[in-house]
This record gives sequence, C-alpha cells and structure tokens, in this order.
Amino acid sequence: MRSGHLRWLWPYLRARLPALAAVAALAVVASLLSIALPYLTKEIVDQGLLAHDFPRLERLCWAILAIAAAGFAIGALNRWLYVRASADVLFALREDLYAHLVSLPPALQRRRAVGDLVTRLDGDVAEIQRFGTDTVLAFVNGALALGATAAIMIYMSWRLALIAAAALPLQLALRQLARPWITARTRAVREQTSAIAHFLYETLSATKAIQAYGAERHESARLAGLNRTYLGRLLAQQMLNFTVGGVSNLLSHGATAAVFLVGGYRVIHGETSVGTLVAFVAYMARGTGSAVSLLNLVTASQRARVSLERVRELLEPGESGVAAVASSVDAPAPDGPAGAPRRRRRGELSFERVRLGVAVCGRPLLADTTLAIDAGAKIVIHGDSGAGKSTLVDALCRFVPLDAGRIRLDGCDVATIEPRALRRAVAVLVTEPTIFRASLFDNLRYGRFDAPESAVLRAAHRAGVEAIADRLPAGYASLLGEHGRELSTGERQRVALVRALLRDPDVLVLDEALANLDAAAAVELLHLIDEQFGDRTRIVVTHVPSRVPSPDAVYELRDAALVRCDDRRARA
Repeated sequence: MRSGHLRWLWPYLRARLPALAAVAALAVVASLLSIALPYLTKEIVDQGLLAHDFPRLERLCWAILAIAAAGFAIGALNRWLYVRASADVLFALREDLYAHLVSLPPALQRRRAVGDLVTRLDGDVAEIQRFGTDTVLAFVNGALALGATAAIMIYMSWRLALIAAAALPLQLALRQLARPWITARTRAVREQTSAIAHFLYETLSATKAIQAYGAERHESARLAGLNRTYLGRLLAQQMLNFTVGGVSNLLSHGATAAVFLVGGYRVIHGETSVGTLVAFVAYMARGTGSAVSLLNLVTASQRARVSLERVRELLEPGESGVAAVASSVDAPAPDGPAGAPRRRRRGELSFERVRLGVAVCGRPLLADTTLAIDAGAKIVIHGDSGAGKSTLVDALCRFVPLDAGRIRLDGCDVATIEPRALRRAVAVLVTEPTIFRASLFDNLRYGRFDAPESAVLRAAHRAGVEAIADRLPAGYASLLGEHGRELSTGERQRVALVRALLRDPDVLVLDEALANLDAAAAVELLHLIDEQFGDRTRIVVTHVPSRVPSPDAVYELRDAALVRCDDRRARA
C-alpha cells in the first residue's frame, strides 16, 4: 500500500491508539499463553506418559486447563475492545466521507450514480476499516507468535527449523507475483457491486413507472445480466485467491512432510524424543499459521488499496472541471464584513456583466448580462427548456460558478457570503420538493431543526398545512413514506412553503414550482406566497408566465440573454 494511503488513514487510527494499544497488549498476553501449550504437550508425553509419572501428568493437565481459561477471559475482553475501536474507526471514516459528499455542489454529485456512492460509503469504507484495524492485531499476533515459535523451534532442533522455514520465501514470492491480478480482480468486483446497487436504487424508486410501461420482465432480465457479470468477476477473484492460498498451503504441507520425515528418522535412531517431535510439529503448525497471517496482509493490503483509491476518488475528484466547480461554489467566505454573521437584508439583487454556462455545461447560457431587481419586487423569468433558467438560480445560490461577472445581494457579492448564510437568505421552491422518510412535523422544520414547536405550528397554519395534518392518522407525528407518497403535489409544495417561512428568507425563488400543479392550484399557491412573502423579493421561474398575477417585470431567457417583455408579449 502506498505511503500516501497510509498517511490519509493514520489520523483515524491515531485517535484510537489507546484502545488499539490495549488490544495489542492483550493479544501479546494471549499469544504467550497459547505458545506455552505445545511445550506442555511435550512434557506430558516425555515426563508424564513415557515416564509413567501420573502426579506430574495431572499437574500438567491442570496447567493446560488454567491456561485455556485465562486465554478465554483475555480473548473475550480483547474482542470487546477490538470491536469498539474497530467500529469507531469505521463510523468516523463513514461520517467524514458522508459529510464531505453532502457538502459538494450538485454538479459534482451528478457525476456519480447514487448506488455507486452508497457502495463506496458502505463496502469500501468497511474494507478500509478492516484493514486499518485488523492489520494492527494481525501483525502483532503474527509477528509475536512467529518470533516466539521460531525461537523455540530453533532451540529444539535447528535442523528441523531450517526445513520448516524453507517454504516461506516461496510463499512470499507467490503473493508478490499475484499482487497485480488481485488488485484488478478486486476492483472489478467492487465496480460490479456498485452497478448492482445503483440498479436496485434506481428501479425500486421507479416501480410505478416500470409497471406503467410493462417493463417488469425487461428490468428483471437486466438484473439477471448484472448478476451474471458479477458472478463471473467474483469467480475470477475467488479462484485467484484460492489458487494463491492453495499453492501456499501445498508448500506448507510439503515442509510439514519433510519435518516428519527427517524428525521421524531422528526419533527412530534415538537422536530426538517423541515428545520433542510432537511439540515441534505443534509449534510448526502455529508458526505456519502466523506466517500465513502475515503473508495474508499482503493480499489484504491490495484489497484495501482498491477501496482506498475508490474512496479517495470521491475526496479528490479527478475531473478538473468538476473540481473547479467544487472549489469555487462553496469556498469559504473571506474575512471581513461580507463573511460576517448574517444581518437582516432587504432583498435587492443585481447581476453585473454575468456570464454563465461554460464551466457547467460547456456552452454559454448567459452572456454579459446586467440586471437590477429592486427589493420586494416580483419578477417572472421564462424561456425554453434548457435555456438555463435553473442554472441561473443555482448560480444565485452558489451551487454552480459564474464564468465571469458577479451577482450582488444588497450590495454584497454572493461569492463572499458564507454559503449557509446565503442559502438561508435565498430560499428556493422546486418542482418536486424533497420529502424525507420522517414525521410530517420533522419534514416541516427540515433545515431549521432548532425551531420551537410553536413556530412550526404557526408557519403550518400560515401555509395551510393544518388540513394535511388533520387527515393523516397521527397528525403532525404521522410518518411520511419515501418522497412523501401520501401527499399530493400541491401538499408537498405547502410543506416546502413552511420550510421557507421558518427560514425567513430575503429572496424567494420559485424554480418551476408551478410545473406539476393545475391552473387552480398554481394560482392558489401564488396568492399564498404573495400573502406571506409580499414584502420579499420574489423570482418566479416558469414555462407559463401568464399564471403569475401582477408581476413587476417579465423576462425571457433566450439566446444567452435576459430580455424584458411587455405585458402583451409575456402573456401571449
């Protein structure tokens, strides 16, 4: 594994060093106890059985039982400490990675499938955690046991010890030779696991559409194809692992057979006792197991390296364009007044020679546009699909970068405002508001988790959500399913409206929020917004500008420009 990978993982291990040190210390004690057992076996054979000394045999058997009991107690404590430390590392890795992902701009999120992200957060992070913590335990146990058993074996018979060690260089060379294939096979399996996870997420979220198009058999056949590909890759990985392990075991068995052959010859000719040979073989078995554990770290490091690379791809995106988006849209605000805690704003917006689109989609969506929007004004922006209306809203919220120019909110360049403060000052209602699998009450105050119950209920009353709560079985405590399937489109918009009321924004943007509403529901929502946000700046992005009552101005986004329309053209 590369040193850069280890440096990245080290802070997570360093924070758990006391627990890991305790695990290692207990492992040392357990290993020392277990190492004594073969030697006691030698004494039982030579000093008890062959010497016909039953009292000595009895004492040795009690010693074995005591050592086994002590080993059990130490092993239980060690396992408890290890699981705690291991879980801490796993959770810290996963939580940090998740926090990073949810802070990235949508432009970066869309570059990867959700199923792939989930697989990396789950399987790959768990693989890293296992290697990071298991390595400490395996190395301490393996190195200590191998060193101690090797010393005892040399003390018993240095000739047999040389024979026993003959297979180790060959086993190490075999692991090194197989390393590139192990890495390639592991990555192939991980990527296919991600593909299956994404397929399941995508199709199970679209069951209604699949049934509507009669595509059940088609999707089942796709899953079968993904499974066959996964099976092929898994078999290739497993057979490689089996071959490496099997050949390594053959070498170990060859060394064991050679020890029995030479050792048996020495026993027959009276050069070695039976008990010594029995104990030597027992130590050899333990030493071989320890050596194999250390050799397996080579294979484990290759699997962990693949997972580390997959996780670091999320933390250090390779696509330079996306990296530029990530670095520019959520960069920390500079020191000074612009980056200070949010003050009460008036909602005045100005676009100054704004150019937009090239950094996001490779083509200009807005070119040298200058526009001033008075505080408290209500304006309409319409245009063809793909003209860049939603991208303009994303630029206002710093989800995507400008190519040039600046956008000001009450005289402050939005690029200098801390992102969370900006996104609280500018609230956006979208076509399909996100409803989480949680209670209606928790969905209402999403984003304002500290809002007191009284404030949430007042906002719900103002947005007309009381009727929704009344018809649900447990009122505001009712659990909503994924995507709020219990609510109509208009009701989901009212939930989003409560969130906006609790955020108390200076600018409210409706980004195609009327698209899935019928004419009556759209008019009702707009009247409600005018009533509750009449003193705020309102920007209504819509394909149907005629639905918006009494706008102060109507603009059409076409040919990379915002063109003001008169009332007749806007409502045609």
